Amino acid sequence: MKTILHFGNTDRIHLFEPQKDEISELVQKYDLHELIEEDLFELTNQEKIDIYEDYMFIVVNFPKYNIETKKYLLNEFSIVLGKNIIITMTKFDTNHIKTIIDEYSEELKTRESDEDFKISPYYILYKVLDTMYDKSIKMLTNSSKDVALLEDQLFSSHKLEKNLLENLTIKKRNVVSLKHTFAPHREIIDELQNALPKFYKEDLDVYFEDLEYKLEKIMNTIAISFENAESLADTYNSLMNIKTNSMIGVLTIFAAITWILTMISGIYGMNITLPGQEHPYFFLMLIGFMLVVCFWLLRIFKKKKRI
Repeated sequence: MKTILHFGNTDRIHLFEPQKDEISELVQKYDLHELIEEDLFELTNQEKIDIYEDYMFIVVNFPKYNIETKKYLLNEFSIVLGKNIIITMTKFDTNHIKTIIDEYSEELKTRESDEDFKISPYYILYKVLDTMYDKSIKMLTNSSKDVALLEDQLFSSHKLEKNLLENLTIKKRNVVSLKHTFAPHREIIDELQNALPKFYKEDLDVYFEDLEYKLEKIMNTIAISFENAESLADTYNSLMNIKTNSMIGVLTIFAAITWILTMISGIYGMNITLPGQEHPYFFLMLIGFMLVVCFWLLRIFKKKKRI
C-alpha cells in the first residue's frame, strides 16, 4: 500500500509491504542510488545509515507486539531522505503513520512565517521518529504495569503456578528484545545530526536533541524493566527453594519417625522370644509405645522449630 502527500515542495511517500514494481518506480523517478534500491528490496532488519551525494538512507527498527506469540517483532523503517523528498517503508502496517500525518498536517496550519523549515523532509523525519518514540514510551509504561501485576501475583498467590514462571520468562525475553532493538538508535541519531548540515542549512539540533532525550528515557525504562523482571525471577526461584526445602524437611521428619517405628516392629517381628511377648495385651502395649515415640519425636521437632 502506498500513500503520497505533498507539503510545499516536499513529497511525502509511505509504503508498507512494498511491491518490487513500486520500489523500482520510485528509484527511477527520484534517481536513487542502486545500493539504495538493493537495500529496499532486501528489508534485512539491519540498522544502518548511508550518506550519498543527494540522499541519506536510514534503517531503524521499532518493536511491534504480536499477541498470538507474545513476542516483539522487528518492524523495519527504511527511510530515504533527500532535499525535497522523504520516503518511508515498513515491513508491517502501523496505524501510527496516519497519526504522524494528521498531527503534522495540523502543525503546518499553525506554523509561523519564520518556520518554513517545518515543511522540509528533515523536519518530517524528526516528526516520524518523535511519534514512534512517544509510542514506544507509552508501550514501555504499560509493560512496567505488567511487571507490577506479576509482582502482585507472585506475593498474593498461595501457590507458585506454572503460568507465573512462564509470564516472567516471556517478560524477560521481551525486555531483552526491546533493549537490542533500541540500542543501535543512538549511533543512528548521532550520525544523522552530523550529516544534516551537509543537506540542510537550518539548525535542527534542538529537535534531534529532543529525540536523544526520549531515546535515553526509553533505554533507562528498558533497563529498569529488565532489573525488575530479573528481580522477580530471582524472588520466584527463592520462594521455590523455600517451598522445596520445606517439603524436604517434612519428608525428613516423616522418614525419621518411620525409621524408629520400623526398627521397633522389626525387632519384635523376629523369630525369637522377646520380653513381654507372652502378655495378653502385649500387642496393644507395643502400639501404645510406638504412638508415644511418635508424639515424643514430634514434640522434639516442634521445639526445635523444624515443623
